[in-house]
Amino acid sequence: MLTSLRGFSGFSVRDLGEAASFYRDVLGLTVRETPMGLEIDATGGSPVFVYPKGDAHEPASFTILNLVVPDMDKAVDELAESGTSLLRYADFDQDERGVVRSTDPSQGPTIGWVADPSGNVIGLIEE
Repeated sequence: MLTSLRGFSGFSVRDLGEAASFYRDVLGLTVRETPMGLEIDATGGSPVFVYPKGDAHEPASFTILNLVVPDMDKAVDELAESGTSLLRYADFDQDERGVVRSTDPSQGPTIGWVADPSGNVIGLIEE
């Protein structure tokens, strides 16, 4: 069996400066620059590693990061103030703001999605 000291997740972006600005200034996360990329404190423990791939970057075809928010409407308002709107998906019943509203938690959360400047998708889930 493998002995592991710690774990962390990571994903790529086209431009570290754009990513640092988005994750720090738009999403309000703590971002640390390192010689190899960025460390984003989104988990309250293990950092998320963000590394540059330049023009070779291709956004993932799935949600790369989920952030739990206390109030979805407030989160959408704050994003709108920064010029960021929620993504729209044809297969989901989203309201006029782009939020999938859950009335039954067993059917899934109240959720919305945004894209970072590199096209990576971040989920916002209401607590």
